[in-house]
Amino acid sequence: MTSRRGALLTLACGVVRPRTLVTALACLTGCAAAGGHVPSGRPLVPAAVVASIPVDKPPTLLALSSDGSRVFAASSGELSIVRTDTNAVTATVRIAPYSTGVAVTPDGRRVLVNSVSSSRLTVVDVATATVAPDIGLLVDIPPGGFGRITVSPDGRRAYVTNSPKEYLALVDLNAGTTNQFSLDMSPTDVNLAADGRTLYVSGCKDFCTTGTVEVIDAASRQTLRSFEVGPAPYRFALSPNGTRAYTTNLGGPSLSIVDVASGATLATVPVGARPSGLAVSPDGTRVYVAGEQQETLTVVDATHNTVLGTFSIPDNPRDIVLSPDGRRAYVSTQDAVLVLDTQRL
Repeated sequence: MTSRRGALLTLACGVVRPRTLVTALACLTGCAAAGGHVPSGRPLVPAAVVASIPVDKPPTLLALSSDGSRVFAASSGELSIVRTDTNAVTATVRIAPYSTGVAVTPDGRRVLVNSVSSSRLTVVDVATATVAPDIGLLVDIPPGGFGRITVSPDGRRAYVTNSPKEYLALVDLNAGTTNQFSLDMSPTDVNLAADGRTLYVSGCKDFCTTGTVEVIDAASRQTLRSFEVGPAPYRFALSPNGTRAYTTNLGGPSLSIVDVASGATLATVPVGARPSGLAVSPDGTRVYVAGEQQETLTVVDATHNTVLGTFSIPDNPRDIVLSPDGRRAYVSTQDAVLVLDTQRL
């Protein structure tokens, strides 16, 4: 039976003798795709491409300001700030290599970035495109292991996953201080309910053959309940009304669709290999999954839990975010951020 850490690395990069989960996340973040293959018969997406925004280095992770005016592409050593009205890079900021998490505060003023080996949270001032004083993250020796980031609706707190050490870093963004919140699982993604009161943490316990989502009260830090998802969950998202949970699973590969109230799995939908990008439309009717290895974008009907279409996107699509009206999808690839018209998908 495969361990939780071994499974993620094997499924992520095809390595047969994995060591740690942090290595797996680093591979998904910083490694070039190994032999990505586009299945025959997949329609390409040129008709849907509104713009292709070149960047100096391959972007990996994306974040979008709440008003939709800026897209932030965190690549290996560089953060590109993109204006969505002109689809152009307006500024670049030097950051640490191999980003593992990126988020923007609700007011759009700060971008938070961490990297595979860093033990500090990089803070970027958007207005000046400069690095502000960073924030230390609690960590034992050796450093690193920090991954996904989510920010509270009031912009006062950030939650950062640390998979190998099995905890969340709780960052006070105003005071610049950090506390540690221990978990009984290796977290790969974290999200907050719209009201900021409930945390959803996805990851693995003893083995990755079945994934877990824990529902945690953000104030008391008590686990309220948990539910199972597919093997080796990597990304997590909630529907806008909070009634459905979605995870992309490296094992399978698949998309798990779960009823939040009951914890029951409503459907398990096959998607492209190495599903590294996940986004839900603002109206909750569609789910988008970027499959990095097979170079696909899968569009799922969230009402009927069926695939509407699977499209080929060259150059290893890595991450995806959606505009506030859902009409634009931003997909990171090896050499550009693609802007897609979702009504043509």
